[in-house]
Amino acid sequence: MLRYVNLVRGLKNQEDAETYFLQFFTDKNYKEYETEYSLNKDQKKAIKTMFTSKKEILKRADAALNIEPLCIEAFFVYFILTEDIFVNYRFKNYFNQINEYGDLDEYDKYCFIKILDLYVEFLLDLHNFSGAIKVQKMINRLTNNVSRVGVSRLAMMYSILEDSDEFYRLYLDNELDGHDYLLLLITLLKNDEELKAKEVLKDMFENIEYSSYIDHLWDLDLNDPKQKEYYDIVEENFDDLSSVPDFFAWVNLAKEDNEE
Repeated sequence: MLRYVNLVRGLKNQEDAETYFLQFFTDKNYKEYETEYSLNKDQKKAIKTMFTSKKEILKRADAALNIEPLCIEAFFVYFILTEDIFVNYRFKNYFNQINEYGDLDEYDKYCFIKILDLYVEFLLDLHNFSGAIKVQKMINRLTNNVSRVGVSRLAMMYSILEDSDEFYRLYLDNELDGHDYLLLLITLLKNDEELKAKEVLKDMFENIEYSSYIDHLWDLDLNDPKQKEYYDIVEENFDDLSSVPDFFAWVNLAKEDNEE
């Protein structure tokens, strides 16, 4: 069976997006396409339009969105194939309708959140981090949940903006992964928040396996997949770690202080 996630993950090269969409939205695939929700008449008609219409793919998307404005399959096509300035207008229009979210049925709520999720990615590509944070926080509020993707996005953006207060608040309210912990440590140290950084370092050692090797990575056994995984996390974040020149020396001294 096919679902929206297959549509998104199947797009490997945006330069060939139109060809890909024409190959995905076919009569044959329509018979295999499903959602987890019960759909009303317009929702079904919009999806069917995407798969069975003979129009050009972007015109299909326009037609489907005219039937059901929250048709996520149609919006994804529009998002990929349309110029940024027009996509931006449509994103803003959706965002301005947030007050109507509570009145939507379950499927439209699902589609609305997926559209906001694309909005975050759109703003990230534009390096509009303040806007992306605003939309991500709205997703968190509407869903009453902070997903793992949401935490990582916010961690990355707070790191770029060097916002230690918001990043530390994110840490207090959510679980961080290995990447997030490193970015938080760097952000705290850049803001001279050494006491908080020591607290976070200790917490990282307790929650992230093999993180205590951070100042002596050469002792990790790279033949062990889990140890190699942590080594790779540090390597992937090495440029960020280098923005605090004495980071590894600081870790070593902080470990000694914690042992006293």
